[in-house]
Amino acid sequence: MFSSNGQVNISQEISPTQINKDEYASLKIIVQNSNNVQEITAPSLKNFTVISGPNQESGTSSVNGNVTSFSALIFILKPNKTGKIVIDGSVIKIAGKLYKTNATTLMVKNTTSGNNPSNSNTNPFSNFDPFEERRPSVDFTDYILKKGEHVADKVNKNMLLRLETDKTSCFVGEPIVATYKLYTRLKSESKLSENPAFNGFSVIDLTNPDMESYTRQKLNGREYNVYTIRKAQLYPLQFGNIDLESAELENNIQFIKDDYINENGGNLYNLFDNLGTTMVPQEGIINQAMILKCKPVTILVKPLPESGKPASFSGAVGKFSIEAQLQKTIFSANESGKLVVKIIGSGNMQLLTAPTLLWPAGIDPFDPKVSEDLDKSTIPVSGSKIFEYGFSVNMPGSYSIPPIQFSYFEPGTAVYKTITTKDILFTVSSPTVNPVLPFITSGNKESVSWINKIFDNRGWIIIFIALIMISSLIIWVKKNKNSSVEKNIGLINDDNEKIKQEHVIETSAFNQQNPLIKTAACLDMNGGNNFYSILNTELKYYLSQKFSINLAEINTKSIVTILDKKNINNTIVLQLQQLMQEIEWQLYTPFERNEKMDEVYHKAFEMIQLINGFDIRNL
Repeated sequence: MFSSNGQVNISQEISPTQINKDEYASLKIIVQNSNNVQEITAPSLKNFTVISGPNQESGTSSVNGNVTSFSALIFILKPNKTGKIVIDGSVIKIAGKLYKTNATTLMVKNTTSGNNPSNSNTNPFSNFDPFEERRPSVDFTDYILKKGEHVADKVNKNMLLRLETDKTSCFVGEPIVATYKLYTRLKSESKLSENPAFNGFSVIDLTNPDMESYTRQKLNGREYNVYTIRKAQLYPLQFGNIDLESAELENNIQFIKDDYINENGGNLYNLFDNLGTTMVPQEGIINQAMILKCKPVTILVKPLPESGKPASFSGAVGKFSIEAQLQKTIFSANESGKLVVKIIGSGNMQLLTAPTLLWPAGIDPFDPKVSEDLDKSTIPVSGSKIFEYGFSVNMPGSYSIPPIQFSYFEPGTAVYKTITTKDILFTVSSPTVNPVLPFITSGNKESVSWINKIFDNRGWIIIFIALIMISSLIIWVKKNKNSSVEKNIGLINDDNEKIKQEHVIETSAFNQQNPLIKTAACLDMNGGNNFYSILNTELKYYLSQKFSINLAEINTKSIVTILDKKNINNTIVLQLQQLMQEIEWQLYTPFERNEKMDEVYHKAFEMIQLINGFDIRNL
């Protein structure tokens, strides 16, 4: 064998190393970890009859987690003599240099197997993809069904579905990686019929089922083609023993009949290469449908320790840093301020909640708006989560927001850690007003106000009165023309006041397909001043009626806990929380509201349809 810096390897092997004189052997010339192979010169095979080959093959293999790529030439050989046969090494040209493999030796006994050679157990092929027509991977006998053999036993010996995890114990919020793998030495068509739900976990899928890509791995001393059926990172939401469910795989497996091989001896490579095509008639094939299930795996999820848990801890598990910055540090009392808090790191990022802030007196904060930039392909999830806090200040002056604390649990050290920002200082000036410009006269004449000028001139008085009458007439005509629209908007306003004061919406609206009927009417009439207020109230009333919750208890902070107890899917709950936060944000930011009304309404409508898809009778 040749090895270059532990990377490129070349070798030559014969399998098996001892056969009867009527049996076959497989000669394989292998190059590992090189994409610059220019030429492979096989040794002299004068002492053999070449049944098949040279056949080219390439792929990857994985042994104990070490993945290598390879390419190979394969010959299926029948010996022409008995005794010890030495096969010289092959010559391989790599990047302009010539290398020679080791020689191989085959012992041929002067006995026969007593069967047709094609029935022999010693005719290996390698790398047979069970989902493609080419690349045989194991002995011919894996595909041959002989008389007296049981199909189920043969499948169980050569094909299995396994659930593998990177750990079987973790803390709440610490990810584990679960991988469902198909190990196979057979030819089959497979389909995932039962997908695990992963109840009790927040789930991030890492791969989609891929029946084209596979690796070579050994299991219990035997080599298999391995396909990843599903791979996901799971974040446990509660402690205790939690079972990862089994998956179910439907398989249509093909075997070739022993009798058909006896009747069609010759080039076995072509025979098995055409397995599953019209070139092999139906009477020569046995199709067997079987369902494979893997064993479930129990994960011990440990609770986060109570000892040393900070008051500011809210469930973050991983490793994080924190940044905070004001959009403006100087603004007037009639402007809104915005504080941006950014959590950066890796861990259960998708489950992080907004840090609690200690606002100084005189500041009226709004619920934060949440956005994120996450790389969910990393384990654990990494990236950043951003919380934008809007607030208003009534009185001018200098203010200081105390340091913001964020606590997290680091599973590697099993220790709680707390990080903080610095004091955040800002200044609020007096409200800005639009100045009234006086009339200015030239020279030494005194300035005269416009009202004095009017009463100093009777003609101006007449003009003034005429303008008032004309303006009143125009306003009356316009008001009369739009009376129907104003009447509808007035009804909406009246209803909205009743909603705010009494938290009551007609039961008939709730029973309709769209509980947001008043919001829709407001949207159609461009009633921007009332849209978000009505939407906020109707959505909360819908949730109150749907889940039998006190209306006063529903807010952006409590909704996650409330619906989690109702067994609503965690992803839907988080989406609902973000929607409620966005509605409240729009309530206090009128400069953004009008252009987003249609988008926010459709989000709320789709959320209601999604929730209605759940059967609440079982909640």
